[in-house]
Amino acid sequence: MAKQTHLYTPFALAGLLCLGTAPAAFACGFHPALEVQLESMYPGSFSVAVALRRAADSGVIDAAALEAPSKRHALYIDAVRRLQGLGKTLAASPAAADLPASFSLGYVESQLWSRYSRVDGKIRADIHTDGPAEGEAVVLTGEPVVTELLAGRLSVERALAEGMILIEGNESDKTAIRHAFVAMSAAPKISSS
Repeated sequence: MAKQTHLYTPFALAGLLCLGTAPAAFACGFHPALEVQLESMYPGSFSVAVALRRAADSGVIDAAALEAPSKRHALYIDAVRRLQGLGKTLAASPAAADLPASFSLGYVESQLWSRYSRVDGKIRADIHTDGPAEGEAVVLTGEPVVTELLAGRLSVERALAEGMILIEGNESDKTAIRHAFVAMSAAPKISSS
């Protein structure tokens, strides 16, 4: 009988180790530990994610659009189309010429990065990049915010004031990006559907 007890010992120890694990290590699907993933994206991304959730809960943006695009591959194509539309809308902005040479935009809910750069007087959008380059200005937001901005249903001022958009970088880049985003409201709207 002594030999059978030794056979169960590793299983008993493994069970005890699992019981001793901190509850935070077992995140359920309803309450994932987003703060770890989001803050690893870029400093400040967690506060933007909180603002997006607040906006979704209050009906300012579409809550369903905050789901991870990996679960909805078809919506990735829509997100890319909107990011390209944002580039076209920024290019039509009267303040486009004042934009920095490049800046990166990150969607906090999907961690999708895009880079916008001025090339020969045009705005070029590179979608699905590795994140911001060293010293490059950064815009953090969410896909439903860009959708509402392009459709004209959300003002840039409100999105900035409520933390749904965070602009980081040196002061001149931040000012230029902010002005271009505000001025794009005067440009033709892109459909969000």
